[in-house]
Amino acid sequence: MSRSFLLLAVSGLALAACQPASEAPQDVSVETPPVVEEAVDTVDAEIEEVAAPAEDVVEAAAAGDDDHAHDADHEDGDHAHDDHDHDSHDHDDHDHAGGEAHVHGLSELAASLDGTTLSVNVEGALANFDLDETIRTLEDTAPYTDGTVEIVGGDCTRTAASASVRPIGDHGNMVIDLTYDCAAAGSIEAINVTGFASFAGFEEVNAVFLTGTDQTAETLTTSDTRLDLD
Repeated sequence: MSRSFLLLAVSGLALAACQPASEAPQDVSVETPPVVEEAVDTVDAEIEEVAAPAEDVVEAAAAGDDDHAHDADHEDGDHAHDDHDHDSHDHDDHDHAGGEAHVHGLSELAASLDGTTLSVNVEGALANFDLDETIRTLEDTAPYTDGTVEIVGGDCTRTAASASVRPIGDHGNMVIDLTYDCAAAGSIEAINVTGFASFAGFEEVNAVFLTGTDQTAETLTTSDTRLDLD
């Protein structure tokens, strides 16, 4: 091989070494890291666990508000009902503290016999005795102790009598207490309420008579004034 040929071969190799490398492939794929699905699922589960109690609290609070509103409506309804009942009372009927009833026209009579001693108590609104409801003292008690009841039979003599006013709020009741000694107590026939004739305000009397072994009760009116005992 000649020296010229060798130089030519070396030159060719040098020239080849200086040429650019073959073009890089056009499609270069970049690997995407895999999505960690398990971690995402875990986070979602934790979020649901935190949100669930919060939703329960909101629902419970809403339910409580509904119950409170229902109770308030119920109480308002009851209050309205009570007001309606109060307004429907008769003007002459007055309820006072202690559950006492003050009813114009209606009186109570209670009599009891113990041996030969007969005790009679009568109570009713001052209006029943034709008196002003605002009075608190009686100047003369005789019209009330003498004109309210009489004992029929029994040979009874009155031994004590009193009449007084018992205030009930802005109104008042007449209270009459009478005591008799009856020589023939077993022969008492009736207690006659003369108050129907004496006082225009008497309309009804709830009367009861008690002994150690018996009880008699009746509602008396202007057409039936006697509580018969036999």
